[in-house]
Amino acid sequence: MVIQMTLFESIISLLILRPIAFAGFGILGIALFYLFRKHPELPKLRIIFGSALLYYYLCIVFRNIVGLPSLREFSRLLYWGESLFNPIITLTPFVNEHPLEFALNILLFIPLGFLLPLISTAHRQLKKLLFLGFGLSLTIEISQMFTRHRVSDLNDLIANTLGALLGYLCFVLLAKLIRSKSSVERNLSRFLPLFIVALAYIFAFFA
Repeated sequence: MVIQMTLFESIISLLILRPIAFAGFGILGIALFYLFRKHPELPKLRIIFGSALLYYYLCIVFRNIVGLPSLREFSRLLYWGESLFNPIITLTPFVNEHPLEFALNILLFIPLGFLLPLISTAHRQLKKLLFLGFGLSLTIEISQMFTRHRVSDLNDLIANTLGALLGYLCFVLLAKLIRSKSSVERNLSRFLPLFIVALAYIFAFFA
């Protein structure tokens, strides 16, 4: 019973955002307000719901799972005179890779592959979605070179991209429930995912 409670508490703590991250919801809300005010034809409920979920998901991933560098960590390293750049790189795929860890990295990016086309019809094109999924994973691996005891691993890059692909396939299976396919929406919402990624990344750094 004690072990189960400890596991439950660990999961809850993993899913809780730091207070500063909630300011990002405010900024996102303001951005969406002006977007909808200028373009009232956009599907508000879907975009608001998907954008909020994407921001929350990215905050959890950046701060609590992959462990991106933070201002607090940089300050600590500088205080103790340690190097900010600490690369530990693995470029050989599928060597000494634990199957469970590889599977978890795939699962980690499935929500990304599902939420991107949900909020932006531009990312219903597979090549654009995979480009953003690959690019985000690559950014994470490069950022981990500026942390202590984190490994920048080619296997993670492969697994994360596969996860984004699986998330996209899940979206395709449910795409009939979402009828909006207008080119207008595609043009208006194509930069929204990048804005949310940048927003979550900034708040993860300052958290």
